[in-house]
Amino acid sequence: MGSCTSKSNSRVKTPKKYFRRYRKGHSKVSTSIPDVPLNGIVDAGNCVGDFAVGKFVHLNFENGAATTHRISEVSNKAFHLTQLQWNQSQMGANGICQEEAWFDSVSVLESDSDEEYSSLHGDSFHSADGGAHNPGEKAQENNLKSCQTLSSSPSLQRKQSAVIMYSFKTKSLDRIEKTEYCASEKFLYGPRAGLQIPCSPGEKPTSGCWSPLSPSIFKLRGENYFRDKQKFPAPDCSPYVPFGADLFVCPQKINHIAQHLELPSVKAHEKVPALLIVNIQLPTYPATMFHGEYDGEGMSLVLYFKVSDHFDEEISPHFQESIKRLVDDEMEKVKGFGKESMIPFRERLKILARVVNPEDLKLSSTERKLLHAYNDKPVLSRPQHNFFKGPNYFEIDLDIHSFSYISRKGFESFQDRLKYGILDMGLTIQAQKPEELPEQVLCCVRLNKIDFVNSGQIPKINCNFER
Repeated sequence: MGSCTSKSNSRVKTPKKYFRRYRKGHSKVSTSIPDVPLNGIVDAGNCVGDFAVGKFVHLNFENGAATTHRISEVSNKAFHLTQLQWNQSQMGANGICQEEAWFDSVSVLESDSDEEYSSLHGDSFHSADGGAHNPGEKAQENNLKSCQTLSSSPSLQRKQSAVIMYSFKTKSLDRIEKTEYCASEKFLYGPRAGLQIPCSPGEKPTSGCWSPLSPSIFKLRGENYFRDKQKFPAPDCSPYVPFGADLFVCPQKINHIAQHLELPSVKAHEKVPALLIVNIQLPTYPATMFHGEYDGEGMSLVLYFKVSDHFDEEISPHFQESIKRLVDDEMEKVKGFGKESMIPFRERLKILARVVNPEDLKLSSTERKLLHAYNDKPVLSRPQHNFFKGPNYFEIDLDIHSFSYISRKGFESFQDRLKYGILDMGLTIQAQKPEELPEQVLCCVRLNKIDFVNSGQIPKINCNFER
């Protein structure tokens, strides 16, 4: 390769290309170097042109001996593209080579997939001591020597050649289709928090936006709940108020998503974390009654809250203490059957959710009954929750992947119609003692007709997953 020859008056017959391919084997290539016509070496450029543009070439020489390399699929491993540059020889009127260069940048190709082999006869660049020079470094020198030899020879002569082994990375059809689909997706690396779902500009709900919500919209345990079991609208204040929302596509559940986001800088609070982040992990794969992993492709609905400016004035001392115990992961004694047990205080966390306009969702009779059974009913988040503390923030992850089959099936059924619905979301801490009453809303927000079906409009957050 990388050589040229002077023109001859006699017509030279072009030999057949020397190309052999071995599949699914570990056949050893002989270290003996066969003799081939020099015309085959001259025709090496045509052999290179036979390979598809989508393949990447890597050359390797070891002390003049032919070596083999793996052909690997693009899937599963990262790689560096190998650049192959071939400058066709420019022949002057006197048949002397003007310029001919061949370059191959260093590449790193890794894979643990099946092996395939391919070989091609061509010219190699050998030193006097039997070693092999790097083609990129010695290309011009060898080209010049080759041109002088060929121009001084009255006729074509036979020259010793070596087997040059190429390693390719091929793409399977499935991988190509996925790549074409991903080309239209938006990938985000460390995005700024709260920019994906805008805030509704006015009091009237706007589709695809979030808006602040009065905590009194939820009914919670009243002051005399342990006597009359009555619930009343919650106090019209909450310790955390919303300031943003995001919706991300993710290949699997993302725990502690705050570490992958650029959070705003806020003034620290002396009693509680200044920021509260609620990461709702939603599955998008089909719900099954029996499966073990409870993980897979899904979405993360991330809600952002900051501590209220009127925290000290409006929030009761008992509820302030409950927030601190939740953040600090304290344990508490609970009376059981015949004995007391210690359980985490975090197991008091409850989810508040309600659909404001169920009539717009076009529900069947069965779906209407299901929604009525769960709508506006607080439910304990245990054990499908995780908690993470960071600098000036506290994150709560709600794992819907691990919810009951009925809950996951309900979300799957309503997913394509949620773009017509108005959802109120919130959290509270369950009161267990009379002095902790009435219950208060920890945080809440309204989601106005958010489309949870990904048609390319929802960005994918990149967290460097190893699949």
